[in-house]
Amino acid sequence: MDSHRPSKDEAILTSVAESIGSTLGTIAAKAGAVQKAFTKKVAAAKPRVRRAVKKAAKGRRSRGKRAGNRRATLARRRAKRKL
Repeated sequence: MDSHRPSKDEAILTSVAESIGSTLGTIAAKAGAVQKAFTKKVAAAKPRVRRAVKKAAKGRRSRGKRAGNRRATLARRRAKRKL
């Protein structure tokens, strides 16, 4: 008991710990690569998304105006009939 010599159990535990550490390192590296790729794709898609949103909003506004004009025209026709 005077000296501390590594036993077979300690060697096995050390091996398991190294294996777990290696696996976690690999997973962390892959997660980092996925995050980096995803960030690049999102950054590249932003201008296209902004254009699409603006185009959709513009189309919605113009449809709203046409619908408003149509209502005004119908209201004028009704008023004219009543006279």
